[in-house]
Amino acid sequence: MLTNKTILITGANGGLGMALVKEALALNAKKIHACVRNFKNASALETLDPRVEVHNLTITASDSVENLAASINEIDILINNAGVNSEKRVLEPCKSDFETNVFGTLKMCRAFENKIAKHGAIINVTSILALVNLPIMGLYSASKSALHSITQALRAEFALKNIDVYEVFPGPMDTKMTQNQVFDKADTKDVAQEIWAGYKAKIFEIYPDATSKGMKEGLQHAPEAVVAECAKSLLG
Repeated sequence: MLTNKTILITGANGGLGMALVKEALALNAKKIHACVRNFKNASALETLDPRVEVHNLTITASDSVENLAASINEIDILINNAGVNSEKRVLEPCKSDFETNVFGTLKMCRAFENKIAKHGAIINVTSILALVNLPIMGLYSASKSALHSITQALRAEFALKNIDVYEVFPGPMDTKMTQNQVFDKADTKDVAQEIWAGYKAKIFEIYPDATSKGMKEGLQHAPEAVVAECAKSLLG
């Protein structure tokens, strides 16, 4: 499925990022540009496989994104996986969720607009909270909602270039980002496998775990109940 494909993955040393890299290698990817914010945390990637090339990247910094794009001739798939969760409520002063999840991801899409091969793809990892706000982490939810809207616009824009745009709506995963959360958490390997399966099947909105599938179902049939349940997060 990924034979002869060159893939770029941001946040590649995180739980889902690493799982996506490993699954892409298993699916015979030709080359993977694995992007990390800190080389000190990239040793596992550097020794993983000769097909993996590690890059230092801060997606919120324009010069970092532009330098990366200038160093790469062409890719087939861009996976925007890097993200942050400040775990801040909407009345708390914090910009990091929007700066990274929204504007950082948009920087990557703009920088690689003409670097993605015809019939290539962009895969944006948002969250099931893009579709309903969990107020205890209201800024994260809102940033992913904004990215969801941007992804819809990108899908129309890149269709003009014969490039597909996918969106992934994971629920809680067993990663460092969720270590303080007491939800049932999906295994990142399972989520990565679902993402690549969705890519292969051309399913442009991918719900890769039981929680995301369940919340999607709830939002279709009883949206007010889902919103009310999420609102309870403020009650502790």
